[in-house]
Amino acid sequence: MSKSDRETIRLLDTKLDEKTAKTLMTCALVMLLSVLLHDGDHIRQAYKWTYSIPLSLWALNLTVYVLPVVTIFLVKNRRFSACVVCAIAGVFTSASFLILHLCGSASGLWGVWNFSYFEIARGITYNGVYYQGIDWISWVFLFEVPVLSLPGSVIALKKHSQLKKAAQAA
Repeated sequence: MSKSDRETIRLLDTKLDEKTAKTLMTCALVMLLSVLLHDGDHIRQAYKWTYSIPLSLWALNLTVYVLPVVTIFLVKNRRFSACVVCAIAGVFTSASFLILHLCGSASGLWGVWNFSYFEIARGITYNGVYYQGIDWISWVFLFEVPVLSLPGSVIALKKHSQLKKAAQAA
């Protein structure tokens, strides 16, 4: 076994201390809160438009909850990998929300939200029904996602770096 392999094993065996675990747990919970706020706004939009969100969209939307929930599981088990998953979660969540809502989606999987916020603000026809109206609240609940999620990624990467240096020094 090479020295690099031993260092990797030592690093993966490193258990999170209480302070790091609390910090990462807070980051993951803030990410979940930001997604819940955003999704709550979609429910408000749908209600305002009398749009019925299909079950398939509810199920698809669960994907953005996976990484923060996995982070929570890993933190509860004091796993070093929680740092990496938390870092990825903030970036993935932020990027996916911004790309979908600023550029739209060609996949057709997101219902009325296949269109960008810019298009919906001007008005779109989806399945023969006209929808219009992205108000300032929707923009706030879009941009709060990266504002609340990306700091968690930065914090997790810093913790990862600190733990890696400490494991190499041991």
